[in-house]
Amino acid sequence: MKSKKDISKINNANAEEICSRIREESSEDAESLLGKAHKERERILSEASREAQVKAQAILSAAEKETGEKKARIFSTIAIERRRVDLEARSLFIADVITAVKREAENFRGSPDYTKFLREAILEGVRIIDDKRAQVFYSHFDEGVISRFSDLPVEFKKSDFAEMGVIVQSQDGRLLFDNRFSARLKRAYDEIYIKLLKEAF
Repeated sequence: MKSKKDISKINNANAEEICSRIREESSEDAESLLGKAHKERERILSEASREAQVKAQAILSAAEKETGEKKARIFSTIAIERRRVDLEARSLFIADVITAVKREAENFRGSPDYTKFLREAILEGVRIIDDKRAQVFYSHFDEGVISRFSDLPVEFKKSDFAEMGVIVQSQDGRLLFDNRFSARLKRAYDEIYIKLLKEAF
């Protein structure tokens, strides 16, 4: 039978061993926890870094897109403005040409070419309204020239307008074609202007 002293030694030894074991296990647990905490910290930092990069890239992409759109709008505005200025310059040029033609036209009535012009104006009007027996209204200033067109099967009617050219009307009065000089110039201007618009845009 063991003495109390022996039992006390055993208990003390056991206690030391138990304490030693607890210290070892605590140390291992602490190291394990620290290791896990370190890994978790690295994971969080890595994830945060990735998120920051994604956000930074998104912000950069948005900024680049906005810059590109602004640049495109600016260039588009410049191009439109350039075309507008070009069109205005061409329009002014056409207007100057038309004005010069009108000035020259004042002497055209007395020229040898006027007879040819008037005949062509009549034939064009007859062709457009598609009536060979059309009525042709002419200026009283052109009475002498009109008398040369007896070969044309149209009905000539003297009118009170002074302008060069003629107005051609179908026999039934339903169709009318103004082929006076100003109307011809207007059609020419419109045709040139539409062509310029197509070229500019």
